Amino acid sequence: MTRLHGRLRRRLAGAALGAAALGVALACERQPAPPEAVPLVVATIYPVADLTRSIAGEDVHVEVLVPPHASPATYEPMPRQIRALAGASVYLTVGGSVDAWVRALPAGPGSETRLNDGIALRSGGGGGEAATGDPHTWLDPLLVRDAWLPRLERALGAARPDARERLAERTRALSDSLTALDAWLTRQLAPVRQYGFITAHAAWGYMAERYGMREFAVIYPAPGREPSARRLAALVDSARAAGVRAVFTEPRLGPTAAHALADELGVPVLTLDPLGGPGLDGREGYLSMMRFNGLQIRRALDP
Repeated sequence: MTRLHGRLRRRLAGAALGAAALGVALACERQPAPPEAVPLVVATIYPVADLTRSIAGEDVHVEVLVPPHASPATYEPMPRQIRALAGASVYLTVGGSVDAWVRALPAGPGSETRLNDGIALRSGGGGGEAATGDPHTWLDPLLVRDAWLPRLERALGAARPDARERLAERTRALSDSLTALDAWLTRQLAPVRQYGFITAHAAWGYMAERYGMREFAVIYPAPGREPSARRLAALVDSARAAGVRAVFTEPRLGPTAAHALADELGVPVLTLDPLGGPGLDGREGYLSMMRFNGLQIRRALDP
């Protein structure tokens, strides 16, 4: 155990610096300004914005606050984004610690739609999220279909009452796409049901629960907190005893700890992405992001 602790501590020596670099917010995704007659809706994270655009079409203009390479947990909006929020007819949040920071911003007369309101959340979610429950519901496409879509349709309809029929038609189409996505994921992940894996942070419980897998443990105890060598050494022992088959990292978190853990366990390490975004190959939209994640899990766990 002492030798393992020492090896992991040496491998983690540069991880904090890498994580700090990844935490620097990049330029915000820029959208053309909407025509004056088109209401503005602002979403905090990209999956919300992408789903909303699928319903909005050209009837509502949608912008997103957190850019593709930034972490919602540590993001600080730019002045231009704060002005956009102040001019929004509606602003869309997930709820919980994913975007609690938005409530500290000077919002305008627009109304907030919190998409996780009314959902019985799983416990936990990592770090400070334990108090409000795990907010990562969008990683279960059936929860999105059944709980999020009705709220999104109502919010957009309130912003653009004359377009309600078109919004309803696009909502039905998106609902069908989510049903098809769930069927595809069910087929892809059927061979790896009951297998356990370790993830970078506690985002994957809903997806694991939906498709019969086990999110065994997480590497990062809270956003911005690097795992200690002692924590990783303890994870090695418990994961080996449980037969964990893979370790997953994420684009917005440093990979050093995940690779160190996977090397000790002798299992593959692959990337999962809970946010996606423009310019990210194979993850440019919500549906493609979820297929990417399903394929990554299948590749890592399938014996």
